[in-house]
Amino acid sequence: MFSLFDEMRLTTRATARLALNYKGIPYRTEWLKHQEIAPKLKELGIPPNEPAPSGPPQSPYTVPAIQLPGGPGIMDSAAIAAKLESIHPEPSLHLDNGLVEKVGPLIGKVAFPLLPVFMPRIARDIILEEYAEWFAEARAQKLGMPLDELERTRGGDQAWEAARPGLIELTQFLAEQKRDDGPFILGSQVCYADFLIVSMMEALRRIGQDLFERFIQVSGDHSLRKLHEACQRWMRSDQ
Repeated sequence: MFSLFDEMRLTTRATARLALNYKGIPYRTEWLKHQEIAPKLKELGIPPNEPAPSGPPQSPYTVPAIQLPGGPGIMDSAAIAAKLESIHPEPSLHLDNGLVEKVGPLIGKVAFPLLPVFMPRIARDIILEEYAEWFAEARAQKLGMPLDELERTRGGDQAWEAARPGLIELTQFLAEQKRDDGPFILGSQVCYADFLIVSMMEALRRIGQDLFERFIQVSGDHSLRKLHEACQRWMRSDQ
């Protein structure tokens, strides 16, 4: 059975879980507290992330990660998806349709402007109390300012307005790609690119239902809500 290593209390990158559930692959989840992530992934023999060439520094070790039965550990959602597709090709994630490469930048246009909205909320409402101070300090180092200052100076309505063009572009992209009236990017056929969008939406929903609802409202379109609802069957939190 596969082992999935994920972050306790908040699955901010649900794509690996969506892919496992979609393919019907049995797995067990081992929930890790923040300061347990690096030691556990080192134990699995996973090499650390390369330093980010630009933008905020990237953590050396991140979740989700998986361990194959009797095999290696793999970190990073994209690498996990590629491995799952190679060893369990059906049902297909359709990684070769070119949509992942198009969706990634669109998600960035939405997520980065909203960082001053959701990151302080994660620190206050999601992180275990024993790690809250450590989490806030670590994120302040990466972002160049304390989270309360980030929220005060760059959050609120201005952050949502900054995300609006990206959200509109994302909904337009969904409309342009559809082959029929189905809820997914391609209509009735689901693919991994759908899971990228839905994992961002699910993260916002877990941080706060109000964030999820404003996400839909600012997009000006209910296609994103329909996509999220259509993926609920693969959104099981654990197995």
